[in-house]
Amino acid sequence: MTPTAEIERDLDWREAELAVLRLLITNNEIGEREKFVLFRAAWALLYAHYEGFCKFALTVYYDAIKVAGKCHGDLPSKMQALALDKKVKDLRSLPTIDLISKMRSFEVDLMKAPADFPDVNTESNLWPKTLESLIEDADLIVPTLQLYNRSLATLVSRRNKIAHGERDIIPELSYYIGFENSVLNLMYDLALSIDEKLGSI
Repeated sequence: MTPTAEIERDLDWREAELAVLRLLITNNEIGEREKFVLFRAAWALLYAHYEGFCKFALTVYYDAIKVAGKCHGDLPSKMQALALDKKVKDLRSLPTIDLISKMRSFEVDLMKAPADFPDVNTESNLWPKTLESLIEDADLIVPTLQLYNRSLATLVSRRNKIAHGERDIIPELSYYIGFENSVLNLMYDLALSIDEKLGSI
């Protein structure tokens, strides 16, 4: 399966799961209390799919770059910094004599070595700033991130309130749908950006 197909399949099941919960919320045979619980579940699930998809898609992207046989030296500087961050930090901690020796072989030992990336780190919450940093490190362009910045920040905040047992939920379908659309649009744009970038490798 191609990386793009993997990402599309992942996006499809996430979108389908959100649609099922949306159908349950619109069921007129359930009471207000049940709807309130479903809205809480919908917000939590929307966040889970937002973070889960971004992490999955970026992981597939980095794996595809590795499979393509790219070396660290082939990567754009931001991706080099991401891939080599730990190794460079380790070098800095060496005694001077060892550091000089490693610097002499840096080009061969590291820049010509196969690309290797750390796990995608979404931190404890995938705030828009964190996602922006991940996207920049990956040398991707997702212009809609700025457009949906506020919606994503609200989503993360609302999910945190749910996780901490707060009852701060607006049980209006149209309000929730606006956030769901923002998240899905961002996910599609991230997938498209990855597909375009992998097409140029």
